[in-house]
Amino acid sequence: LALFGAFSAGKSSFANALLGERVLPVSPHPTTAAINRILAPQDGFAHGTAQVMMKSPETFKEDLEYSFSVLQLGTPDETGWLQAIEQLKPEGIHPAGLPHFGFLKAAAAGWQEAEPLLGSVQTVDMDGYKAFVADETRSCFVERIDLYYSCPLTEQGIVLVDTPGADSLHARHTGVTFQYMKHADAIVFVTYYNHAFSKGDRQFLTQLGRVKDSFALDKMFFIVNAADLASSEEELEQVVKHVETNLKARGIRLPHIYPVSSMKALEAKLDGNAGLYEESAFEAFEKALGAFAGEELPKLSLASAIQEMSAVRQRVTEWGRMARQDAGTREQRRAQLGDVNKQALERIDAFARQDVSREVDQETRELMFHVKQRIGFSLGGFFTEAFHPSVLREDAGQLKRIFTDCGRELERTIVHELEQELWATTLRLENKGKAVLRTAAEAAVEDIRGYDPVILLAPPEEKSWAAPEWKEQGLASFVDWSTYWALFKSPKQFFESGGREKLRNTVEPVIKEALSEEAARKQEWLASYYSDLVGSAQARQKEALKEQLQEAMEAATASLSSGEQPESWGQLAAQLQDMEQSLA
Repeated sequence: LALFGAFSAGKSSFANALLGERVLPVSPHPTTAAINRILAPQDGFAHGTAQVMMKSPETFKEDLEYSFSVLQLGTPDETGWLQAIEQLKPEGIHPAGLPHFGFLKAAAAGWQEAEPLLGSVQTVDMDGYKAFVADETRSCFVERIDLYYSCPLTEQGIVLVDTPGADSLHARHTGVTFQYMKHADAIVFVTYYNHAFSKGDRQFLTQLGRVKDSFALDKMFFIVNAADLASSEEELEQVVKHVETNLKARGIRLPHIYPVSSMKALEAKLDGNAGLYEESAFEAFEKALGAFAGEELPKLSLASAIQEMSAVRQRVTEWGRMARQDAGTREQRRAQLGDVNKQALERIDAFARQDVSREVDQETRELMFHVKQRIGFSLGGFFTEAFHPSVLREDAGQLKRIFTDCGRELERTIVHELEQELWATTLRLENKGKAVLRTAAEAAVEDIRGYDPVILLAPPEEKSWAAPEWKEQGLASFVDWSTYWALFKSPKQFFESGGREKLRNTVEPVIKEALSEEAARKQEWLASYYSDLVGSAQARQKEALKEQLQEAMEAATASLSSGEQPESWGQLAAQLQDMEQSLA
């Protein structure tokens, strides 16, 4: 169960209400929050014990370099970075850079204690755990924390993952967030009552909208936290409607929205107060989650089990038919099976030689074309958001620096958008590759069944494919903003006399060219990567089908030789049909 949401959304309060105890500290300043997993005690770890995985020196250095680049501080010197941070003042920093300012100040304050711990794994008790989570001078050095905690939720086998905020400042969290989005059984997005969606929220929800239809089930739940702040039912309905409108605008149709009071729910659980629990409105969400985990998820496994059982029943029915044949006919059938086996092996080899990667290549081209189109259409909004009157003000001082900061923020937004689009594209390509393979395998299996109805093979199910690891950094700073400073005369001229539009018209072709070149590089790389994955899966499936064929031939030969009574097979087939119907 993966929790997402901005830092101010009350994720910790919500997690505590779900756990029924005050486990997570609620008031940190966590712009650098680590991934926080809460799970039942296992592997020798006692209740209330946490494993704290510290960042490696290389990872911390990357985070340091990224924040330095955002604040235009150059490359951090190995000996002088602490002094550079000491001299850093918040004045004149673009709002998007302030979280990086906070991270660097926390890192400098905690460096002496943290430096010898980098790359290590610390085992701590609950007090130690809360210190690592709540104290930013420590949390900024943490990669991940696993807390082993026994409570009703974790003892059901649920692993609660508190992810970095949707507005996390670390670039690498884009990929980490996507992996949790992809692999989590359920996703919970928490927003706070009456808070506007942050930029990070909007980017995250847009990504959810991109990938939602790629999942077998609708596994998303949306929480409006602190719903008890509503002065009336009408006001609460308006807020829920506002959230729903924002979700729909980002491609999330028919969202499941639950307004709750996490604070009341936790108090109610701690005190055993049924009335307060009802007031919290938490029950509606917990019931929905319980139905999803206890009914909808198992249905996927049941459907697969029923399908396999049906295949076995058909095979048993065929064995029964063979058993009714006289000895001479059975002997003749045994001889025929040798020819059938040869034909089937040839068909499996033909499936393995089939070039299915062309469809994946075509899909990659189409997807990347639409990626460029969507980002191109969004440039106007990104531009307006980056070069905003609230930032470029007469009284701001250092306008030239802030102008460049606005440009860099626009670049980072475009880079982030492209990264998100690429991650969504990997999911679509994985699904496409699996679908193409399944179609080819099903055709082979159907042909083989035509050779002899007793040979019932099933196309192997593909597990999740490994996501790509981007080899190069990709787009970084691709516009020289100092060359465009001449277009900025004053905030009044820029925002009221067409200066911003002139800048946009001048810079947009440069951005689109850089975007197009990067998209072309990624398209080539993705096509090659997924073609290789399809080829590997094809080879795996070939071996799996041959193994199934061997088992089917051995079973058919044995049934022809055993002289088993037809009634036995008929009875077994009837029992299997009863089981299928009871599970359906």
